[in-house]
Amino acid sequence: MDSMDINKLIASRVLALRDARQLSLTALAELSGVSRSNISLIERGESSATATVLDKLAGALGVTLASLFEAGEGAPSP
Repeated sequence: MDSMDINKLIASRVLALRDARQLSLTALAELSGVSRSNISLIERGESSATATVLDKLAGALGVTLASLFEAGEGAPSP
């Protein structure tokens, strides 16, 4: 899997998890401490997030860091 595939996988997972929890970009930014613009770039697959940023997003979404790398349509329940 190349870096573009990883970015797209993470993008779709973050967006799916945020949607499943009915969180706005602003709400996720406040919960995670990651800027709204950075989250937007990540969700569009236009940014390669650092491990620290991904860990903050995972914590705010209530999932493990590893789960952001798992393919799948269904997001875990909140």
